[in-house]
Amino acid sequence: MTAPLSALDHIVVGARDLDAAHKTWRGLGFTLTPRGAHDGGATANHCLMFGESYLELLAPTGAGTSALASAVGARGDGGLGLAFKSDDATATAHALRDAGVTAHDPVALSRPLQLDGTTHRVAFENVMFEGNLPGLFTFACRHATPELTRARHEWQLHANTATGIEEIVLRAADPAIYRKPLEALFGFARVADGPHGINVVLENLGLAVMTDVGLRERFGTKALTGLPAAPIIAAVSFRVSEADAAGAMLDMGRVSYDDHHSGLVVPAAVAGGVIVEFTDD
Repeated sequence: MTAPLSALDHIVVGARDLDAAHKTWRGLGFTLTPRGAHDGGATANHCLMFGESYLELLAPTGAGTSALASAVGARGDGGLGLAFKSDDATATAHALRDAGVTAHDPVALSRPLQLDGTTHRVAFENVMFEGNLPGLFTFACRHATPELTRARHEWQLHANTATGIEEIVLRAADPAIYRKPLEALFGFARVADGPHGINVVLENLGLAVMTDVGLRERFGTKALTGLPAAPIIAAVSFRVSEADAAGAMLDMGRVSYDDHHSGLVVPAAVAGGVIVEFTDD
C-alpha cells in the first residue's frame, strides 16, 4: 500500500506577538512575506519562502477563535505544527484513513493577498488528521493557487543565503512511541533508527525525533535554553549557500550563536522558542 504522505509543505511556528517574531526572524537574515490575515480573523502570519517548502510564523489576533489560535495562546512561542504536501485533498484523506489514521474531510480556506494594489485570494485545502505524534498539530495541505503562494521571487531571496529547510527535529522523552505513527504516515522504508532517536527521510527534507541527549550532542547544551518542554518541535535546520554570509548577518544583528560542529546554531531563547541551525548547502 502506498504511504499517505511523502513530503513536507510547511512548518508552523507559533508566536504570541507577530511583530516581535517578524523582528526576530528578520534579524536572523530571512526575508518575510507581507503580513497576511486568515479568513475568520483569528490568526495572522508571515512566511519564510523557499522553493519546495516554507516556514509560517502564525499568531492569534484576538479577533476570533480557532484551534491554532488557541494552541498558540496556551503554548506560547515555538514550533507548533507540520503541514504535509497533498496534490488531492480528498484522495489524501482517504489514504490516511486506509492507513488507520483518523482524518477529517478537507476544509477549503483562503486569505487575501495584496499585490500591486490588487486583492487576490490565496486558496488552499487542509486535511486535519490525528497523527498520534505528541506535541504536534498535523495536517495535509493542497494549494489551490500555488502561483500566489510564492507570487514574488524576491520572497525567496534571503540575506543569510538560506535556500531551503534541511531538517526538522522533534524533542521527545521517548522517541520510540513515534515509530508506528511515522510508519503509518510515511511507510516503513522512510523510517529508520537514528542517533538517540528516529529519522524519517522525506522527499524534500529530513525529520528526526531525538532525546535531550541527542539534541545536546547535535546542537550544543546552550541551544536548548528557552526550548519548551518535550514533546515539541525543537529545531529547524536551514541550508545556506554561504555559511560566512549567514554568520555575518548574525554578527550584524548581534544575534547570539555558536559555531557548532554541524553548523551555526542559534539558541531557542534567541529564535522565538525553536533552535535555528544554518548548515552548508
